[in-house]
Amino acid sequence: MPFIKLKANGTVHTYPYSIQALRADNPDTSFPDNLSSSTDLASFRVYAVQPSERPQYNANTHVVTEATPVLVAGVWTQQWTVNALESSVAAARIQTSVVQAVQQRLDTFAQTANYDSILSACTYATSAVPKFAAEGQRAVNLRDATWNALYGILADVQAGNRVVTSYSDIEGDLPLLSWTA
Repeated sequence: MPFIKLKANGTVHTYPYSIQALRADNPDTSFPDNLSSSTDLASFRVYAVQPSERPQYNANTHVVTEATPVLVAGVWTQQWTVNALESSVAAARIQTSVVQAVQQRLDTFAQTANYDSILSACTYATSAVPKFAAEGQRAVNLRDATWNALYGILADVQAGNRVVTSYSDIEGDLPLLSWTA
């Protein structure tokens, strides 16, 4: 459980604060091994902070940070703030997550035919075994079509013609992945 230390006037001195810090700040004081009683801590202006659930947010566009706890009905309560990322940082995060999701989509598709990844499947395009050669060429064609579609979408985003906040915004615009043409 986190703790907060207050100044004599009741304002926040240190947050987060720990029992170890309390012991270090008071080297001439003998503390019991199990120092957790509110009464024991209050004499040093140290109070437990009730944890609260981190709010929901889109990690590609926002960042959540812990704020200074507030006193609510006599209980110090953990607080959170959600702030928008700088647009260039958000755009980079979104693009990275979308590219990773597209790669995962291709790899997962290749695994349906027992290939390790799309890269592995593509290497079979020149196989002497007709079945493997056909699957390899299909993998190459789908890989190329997928990345071509994605880069077109990303160009539209950069030109300001389209808004993308996650992979789900573009998934329907990518080629259907199927082993049959």
